[in-house]
Amino acid sequence: MAEHEVMWIGRRPTALPTVEHPATTEEFADAVTSACADAGCSVQDYVAAAGAYGSWLIRFSRDDARQRLVWNGKEGRLVLEQATTGIDWNELRSCPVAERDTAGFIAAMQSLLQSPA
Repeated sequence: MAEHEVMWIGRRPTALPTVEHPATTEEFADAVTSACADAGCSVQDYVAAAGAYGSWLIRFSRDDARQRLVWNGKEGRLVLEQATTGIDWNELRSCPVAERDTAGFIAAMQSLLQSPA
């Protein structure tokens, strides 16, 4: 691909500052996976998205069912889902997260994991 010169009309656009989300840190990952394990879940993995919203998920099993907690940063809600026999996931419960820090996420997780289905 050939290089082309770019001409800005008016002022040059500024670069947006990168936003650091707690989900991308090892401390956050350790804290939320430990909280999940403390609630009786067998944690399989933790995945944090590298996007602008700070989304993440934890996949685990408990009571012979595959489940996951998904933080949808764009929608601002934490969702508990259970795997179907196929490739889909059924939403069991969800809740907003009051404070989007480690303590706030752990409190929301505990609420979802302790509530009856």
